[in-house]
Amino acid sequence: MANAAAKKAAAARASANSTYQPIFLGINAVYILLRLGSLSGYTIWSYLGIVALLGFNAACYFGILDSAESHRPTDKALIGGVWLDIVALVWLVQFGTAVITPKFYYLLLILPPWGAYKMYGMFRGAKDTFMGGGGGGGGGSQQDDEPEQISDETKLKREKRADRRRKKWS
Repeated sequence: MANAAAKKAAAARASANSTYQPIFLGINAVYILLRLGSLSGYTIWSYLGIVALLGFNAACYFGILDSAESHRPTDKALIGGVWLDIVALVWLVQFGTAVITPKFYYLLLILPPWGAYKMYGMFRGAKDTFMGGGGGGGGGSQQDDEPEQISDETKLKREKRADRRRKKWS
């Protein structure tokens, strides 16, 4: 089973590619057709906005594929994670600017504070972990000041299990 992990990662990437590639291509094709249908009166900033949105789409697409490679079956998070949030915002901006008003570009200003918030949570969680906390900014250690109350039945089961282990290894 040489390179089994690499084979699983490649299969996960291929599966994500077959799922997300038609979606991304279809949405961007519709967006480009909408923008080409109304090209009159655009400035250089409009064209730069179109290129930037298509660049965001490409970054999100490759981020989702990379996320699929590193996703574990035990993870409860959706494949794509944060990239799916960003691509949803980008698609909203794309169709808002193409159909309603170019002022939808201002929604992209959400990304820097949101990124700062995510980075703060990541660094704060790391600091809590290094300092002996529970990690993830969850409020510290899980231990209480009072010892846990264990019933007599549970103590008896634990003693029997310990005796069986001792007999097994002696």
